[in-house]
Amino acid sequence: MSDGLTISGGGSYAVASDALFTDAQALESVRDDLRWAAGALARIDALVAERTLHGADVPASALDAEREIDRARSLLGGLDDRAGALAFVLRASAEAYGRADAAAQRVAQDLAASLGYSLGLMIPMVAVVAAPALPPLLAGLLVGSLVFPGGLKAAGDAVGSWLGSNNRVLTNPVAVALIRTGVMSIDDVVGGAIGVPPGIVRLLGDEGLALAGVASSAGAVTALGPRAGLFAETAVATRARVHRDGGPPPAGLAERLDRIPQRVTTADGEPAGQHIRIEKYSAPGRPDRFEVYITGTADFSPQTGADPFDLTSDVGTMAGLPAGAVRAVEQAMRQEGVTATSPVQFTGYSQGGLIAATLGASGDYNTHGVVAIGSPTGQIAVGGDYPAVLLEHTDDLVPALGGNRVSHDAVLVEREAFAGRATPDGVAVPAHDRSEYRHTAQLADAAGSAQLTRAIDRIDGFADGMTAESATSYVAERVRK
Repeated sequence: MSDGLTISGGGSYAVASDALFTDAQALESVRDDLRWAAGALARIDALVAERTLHGADVPASALDAEREIDRARSLLGGLDDRAGALAFVLRASAEAYGRADAAAQRVAQDLAASLGYSLGLMIPMVAVVAAPALPPLLAGLLVGSLVFPGGLKAAGDAVGSWLGSNNRVLTNPVAVALIRTGVMSIDDVVGGAIGVPPGIVRLLGDEGLALAGVASSAGAVTALGPRAGLFAETAVATRARVHRDGGPPPAGLAERLDRIPQRVTTADGEPAGQHIRIEKYSAPGRPDRFEVYITGTADFSPQTGADPFDLTSDVGTMAGLPAGAVRAVEQAMRQEGVTATSPVQFTGYSQGGLIAATLGASGDYNTHGVVAIGSPTGQIAVGGDYPAVLLEHTDDLVPALGGNRVSHDAVLVEREAFAGRATPDGVAVPAHDRSEYRHTAQLADAAGSAQLTRAIDRIDGFADGMTAESATSYVAERVRK
């Protein structure tokens, strides 16, 4: 049972529930059966014509059977036409909904861009008016540093604690949609603030040539942040921690999620565990194949710490830069023996999915499949030459941080995690929880839509006929000069 799954992509604009796609496929299957039955009757009917029966002086019942065959063929033809028309209407409605949704998204983006630019125009005026309040503000920041002796980390923890108690504010599809639209408008705000003519902003932005947008905004953060001691990149070092004999390849999305390493917090508050898992498969006369599993963000502080799977890497990867976490995965792949020609698949959760999509679409690897779970991949053209599946919750703000989707090649599976359910206390973004995504992965594995099952089957078949040779887990850390 699909349980609220919405499926889109796979090279099409169609957007619909798994149930609708399954119904359309069932009708098309019925058409195949009807055509087979009609063909069988036609072959029977061709053996003995009605004129032959009259000439042979057969019983009247034989003539009745001949007429019933003709009637049955006519009925089968009519049912075939009706089933085909209904299947066409179902698929056309999905396609029309998808195109209408895409058009509404473009209108919303245009409106948000205009509002963002207007907001940017007001920033210099607000700054002038607010200048007299700057000394008291600085004094307040000084007092704040005393209240939060741990600095930004303590302040971030306080915000996280508040969100944990009020998580419904952000855990709903409307808030997530607003966040996605807001992310797409950051360049418009900046353009208005620095006085760039609106026509130029629109030409360069997502509504035009897409030279400015989510990536350029993230790039500006990585460029300016280090001046304030934030988002500073460093060298990274990656080493193998656990090496064991390989097991059978995963079957389905839920099993793939289970193989992604988890970062845990120790009793003294330090992150522990592995970041990357690489499985190697081999067969005589064939090149080795590799499955790469990548963990999510371990450190959400803008101040760079020891773990490269941090907010700094999140922003850097979205900017299209060689962020620390990306370099850590590439180091692990080189140590494992992955080359530019090695067949490889990438699976990741959260930041790991962002890295999986980035590496898969980079052209640097012989990518055979990508699975990204709860990841901000909107601005990455993933899929096309290889199967790609994206799992997202419509009430999870993390995927929304990637902005609007630029490609329809990947199969996108969406679900509202907390529709009609209470959110748990103490969890800032409950719809991003791995256990929620595992349930969605199980639903996707059981779904009936052809484009999704076809993509999963291709990903699962990656290691067919090969032997699992090894499974190696890697841990990475930032290296301070």
